[in-house]
Amino acid sequence: MMKVPSMSRIEFYYDFRSPYSYFATCRMHLLAEKGAEISWRPSNVDVLLNLQQGREPAAEVLDPLCAPKRAHFMADIFRMIEYWKIPFAMPSPVVPTCHQAMAVAALLEQAGSEGEKFRDALFRAVWQEQKDASDPAVIRACMEAGGVEAELLGRAEKEGMELLTRNTVAAFDRGVFGVPTFVIGEELYFGADRMELLAARL
Repeated sequence: MMKVPSMSRIEFYYDFRSPYSYFATCRMHLLAEKGAEISWRPSNVDVLLNLQQGREPAAEVLDPLCAPKRAHFMADIFRMIEYWKIPFAMPSPVVPTCHQAMAVAALLEQAGSEGEKFRDALFRAVWQEQKDASDPAVIRACMEAGGVEAELLGRAEKEGMELLTRNTVAAFDRGVFGVPTFVIGEELYFGADRMELLAARL
């Protein structure tokens, strides 16, 4: 098998509140085994939804799913969990709010910090431990687990959110419309269930 050059860099756009982003993180070995280098790109799914509808990034988000599509979405989540054997518990609240945590992730990305342990702890808190990611105490615990300086949380509410919004708008401008999205060169792969195709591409 031909060895993949170390220059094979994939940009991974994600949001902690997205179950499919969580599923993708659990399957990242598919790409790592091909020698891919993953660049993690925090993106606000609410901003992406607004931009899709021609609305301002910070506008109130309108639910884009009709009742049948939402029912399918929920059924599909449990099909994927069973098929992929992924640890999972329904989050509390059922629709997580992760803006501040995502703002911390954006600040970490800007600083050039890997932030892997923080991300892992946050995804685990939401999708396995049923913790409320809007609770600053939960975010601080994940930051501590990841070795992230506590002062970053104070910067997240304004500076971090503005950075996250700018980065998400830039992602949308290059074709990213949802999460999880993988970009390699000019090619875009959307969804945790497209990772096998991306691995084959590598």
